Amino acid sequence: MRTDRSSSAIRLLWTAPLAFACQLLVIHLLDGAALRVALPLSHLLLLPFLLANSRLLGVRLIALGLALNLLAITANGGLMPVEQSAVDAVGKHTNVELTAGQHIPGSKNILLERDSIHLRPLSDVILLPVPQPFTRAVSAGDLAIVAGVVAVLTTLVLSHRPEPHP
Repeated sequence: MRTDRSSSAIRLLWTAPLAFACQLLVIHLLDGAALRVALPLSHLLLLPFLLANSRLLGVRLIALGLALNLLAITANGGLMPVEQSAVDAVGKHTNVELTAGQHIPGSKNILLERDSIHLRPLSDVILLPVPQPFTRAVSAGDLAIVAGVVAVLTTLVLSHRPEPHP
């Protein structure tokens, strides 16, 4: 018996990697006020993909993670806040002199004192328990996005699986 898999088809899939690539360009090419405006706006590039696929649980998880990250970013002046302890634990910027309020080069982060972070639970406060050099500080929104991406990829793989023959 053949089932209709068109309901699980993912629409506008190409826009997701394009939005991600644009965000990477924004992070690595811009600084200062331009970055603080362009970073939150770059998240909006995912809207067509999110709206076209909102019926899928994975896409709703991505949207939730994106909203959580945007809340933290906009509440903290356009960049994702991170504390010195997280920067030290990650260990990528040991040779760079960073001060509170400074954008961390090559990232979406701004170094802030713990007391200065608005919506701290939504910021990059979760340290992934992986060995160096893979240690990362991530946010609750990042975790929701990863779960959503896994769910979307699973949907994509399952929707292209050959039908079993009787």
